[in-house]
Amino acid sequence: MSTKKTAKRYGKVATLPKDTNPDKFMKKLESDTKFMENIKNPRNKLWYVLVEKQNETSDDDSTELHMVKYNQEGVDATMLIAQVKEFYINSTEDANMKKMFEEIQVVGNDKFSIIKNVPDITLTENVEGKQVQRKLLSKITADLIKLLKN
Repeated sequence: MSTKKTAKRYGKVATLPKDTNPDKFMKKLESDTKFMENIKNPRNKLWYVLVEKQNETSDDDSTELHMVKYNQEGVDATMLIAQVKEFYINSTEDANMKKMFEEIQVVGNDKFSIIKNVPDITLTENVEGKQVQRKLLSKITADLIKLLKN
């Protein structure tokens, strides 16, 4: 049995295993146009690829999310992420949480975006009547998947 981690697919969104090197992934996509098709992800059915990453260049415990727009279809990734960030800022009255959300940075363009400076904090939220703890980065990833999977 293989212990190799694989991509997970949610409609038009795929997530790669945490800490996959997005630079190597992008180079593979550029050099081998059939790469994703060869692993059963045809271009017309997969629009976005997400990977959560621990920020190795930062002195703090921040994390980041890399979002690759794999298809010509879909939305402007940077604009969508900025709107999600604004939603988080407006969804809380807690001044400390607002400040953390405001410090999250969105860089990139329509094809490749990075959500940087995401605090490595754990949130408790109500999911289907149960109290669930998860990292803020995982919540952002899950929310983007919900928005983009159809």
